[in-house]
Amino acid sequence: MHDAAALMLEAAVNSIEAGAAAISVSVSIRDGMADIRVEDDGTYTLSGDPFRDGSTTKGEGRGRGLHIIYERSAGRCRLTRGDGMTVLEFSIEDDGSFCRLDEALLPLLGLDAGITVRIRKGEREIVISRSLLEERDAVPDRAAGIRRFRNLIRSFEKGDIYG
Repeated sequence: MHDAAALMLEAAVNSIEAGAAAISVSVSIRDGMADIRVEDDGTYTLSGDPFRDGSTTKGEGRGRGLHIIYERSAGRCRLTRGDGMTVLEFSIEDDGSFCRLDEALLPLLGLDAGITVRIRKGEREIVISRSLLEERDAVPDRAAGIRRFRNLIRSFEKGDIYG
């Protein structure tokens, strides 16, 4: 997995660990950059520099995730909290992570039922939620579901099902 997709996954895992029930991940690919936004309703208290190595609310020995995102995005990131939502936004060079969406999204959408993903490439946009995967019997939680998930995402990529 390339850096952009790995960092997107790291941000979503951070949200899950913060107790989020609803997580929205948006990726926009343009001009050689991947702009990633992860919004969640988890419990997180902003204090100090959340991007400092070791800065954590999760206990001793934690606090590497946001620091790694900060480093790999060359500081092009910010974390905000308001209206009960935490928003992490960062930009990273498009390293090809999203050329094969099925590979980039499989680890993310297999994580948690509360994740919704929005991918924008140029004028095309895909929105994938757990309910869509359930409707298409493509929840990637077993071999047959993974196969259907990959086929569904490839259909999106070909433009067969773009919204």
